[in-house]
Amino acid sequence: MSAYYDYGPLDTYEIVWTSGHVERIQAHQVLLPPDDSSPFKLGKGVYGSTVTKPSRGWAFHGEIDGRWRLLLSARAEDIVSVRNVTHTTDYLGGVG
Repeated sequence: MSAYYDYGPLDTYEIVWTSGHVERIQAHQVLLPPDDSSPFKLGKGVYGSTVTKPSRGWAFHGEIDGRWRLLLSARAEDIVSVRNVTHTTDYLGGVG
């Protein structure tokens, strides 16, 4: 039996890259890079786990055509900022 997950409409995120390029991506979930207070994580292993350095980066996921997908993965140092712009509106000429 397969489960159907309805995550609703995709949110729009604005990404500012260190190069200055600004782009928008639509996603349901954004995973932030781990903070520096936890510098290690357990690696996956069959009989034991090893301590490894975390992979620092952003991950954007979404449900596209009924499947959960990784939409974008980027190194933390390549992105200056990410903000959700789904429910913001730019008003021109001071009219709101």
